[in-house]
Amino acid sequence: ESQFIKSLPDHLNAEIVLGTVQTIEEAIDWLSYTFLYVRMLQKPSLYGIPESDVEVDPTLKQRRRDLAHTAAGMLEKSMLIQYDRRSGTLRSTALGRVASQYYISHTSMAVYSRHMRPNMSGIELLRLFCQSGEFK
Repeated sequence: ESQFIKSLPDHLNAEIVLGTVQTIEEAIDWLSYTFLYVRMLQKPSLYGIPESDVEVDPTLKQRRRDLAHTAAGMLEKSMLIQYDRRSGTLRSTALGRVASQYYISHTSMAVYSRHMRPNMSGIELLRLFCQSGEFK
């Protein structure tokens, strides 16, 4: 089965940085090209989707909207993107570009942005970077 949901925010960030996804609507469309979407259509119950939802929304657009919105919210909280909920616009930040360029997860970037200070010593930086999920 697809494990894409676990890394959806990081993949979405990469698409936003590349410019292929600039709005939440584009994120919804982008999700329709994933293996996750194929599997959600074939086995909705494995992904927590009731049959009644599939009957009402056979393309699972609302489910894709929820996934995209949740991932965008996580990226915004990690300061990797700016998400204008009114217009649906998604814009990358400098931190988001760094995360995408160097394959750093949004959770690690959130730790860095919370704890990094100017004039940190080398050992303090090393301790901070060791808190990265990439090293677990």
